Amino acid sequence: MLRLDRFLAEGTAWSRSEVKKLIRAGRVSVNGRCDVKPEMKIDPASDCVLVDSVRVELQGRICLMMNKPAGVLSATQDRMDRTVIDLVNEPYAGRLFPVGRLDKDTEGLLLLTDDGNLSHDLLSPSKHVSKTYFVIITGAPDETIVTRFRQGMDIGERRRTLPAQLVFLSVDGDFLADLKQQEETETPDAPQMPAGMISLQKMQEFCIRSIALTDYDRCAENECCAAVSVTEGKYHQIKRMFQSCGREVRFLKRIGMGELMLDPELESGTYRPLTPEELALLEKR
Repeated sequence: MLRLDRFLAEGTAWSRSEVKKLIRAGRVSVNGRCDVKPEMKIDPASDCVLVDSVRVELQGRICLMMNKPAGVLSATQDRMDRTVIDLVNEPYAGRLFPVGRLDKDTEGLLLLTDDGNLSHDLLSPSKHVSKTYFVIITGAPDETIVTRFRQGMDIGERRRTLPAQLVFLSVDGDFLADLKQQEETETPDAPQMPAGMISLQKMQEFCIRSIALTDYDRCAENECCAAVSVTEGKYHQIKRMFQSCGREVRFLKRIGMGELMLDPELESGTYRPLTPEELALLEKR
């Protein structure tokens, strides 16, 4: 059993105070009765709750995958700019919040949910959940940068970054490095990747399936493409890591979170619910 005001607040975008105003105004009925109070107990499975003659049903956990466009803030609200929540045309939009943040000019995979526990698990530093990005940077491919990413680096904070995966790509999406040879040539004393880091093979799958040809077309003369996986969320981390190597990031798009891959069919600015299989990937930690 649930209090009526809690049921309405959880099943709609209205706050508790707004729900109480609706009830006092006589706009809420339970099983045909309009003389209801906020503290009234109801059974969501059997009672019929109407607001302005429209039935309200309690939603389960909501988790959406969005292909975030550039120019939109990863926030619930903002006075000046559009936010990712503004792009969600659903009655439950007010309950959602983004799982972490993508910079305003960064595109790609962003999760929106009302599940605080899921968000905490995905963002907790102790979990080391990897985030994989497609990047376009200035200059030509350079294996010394790959080595620096693997070793972790100083980007002006108290601690060095954790080891990260970096692989350069051709403009048609192939890995420039031979992954098998790369793994065989790694020395025993090479820094160990964090436990949550995805494999190079999984990164390759993300690149093959999630990066659009139009993304590669953004790569101009004197620029190159790469895939990067990190397990931290420091402020502007990837941009600062490349800046430490004397490079500038010209384009950044997240294509994976853990083993969850950005749906290549999801157009920029659109979203869809995660499938049970995708939720299982996020919870497999």
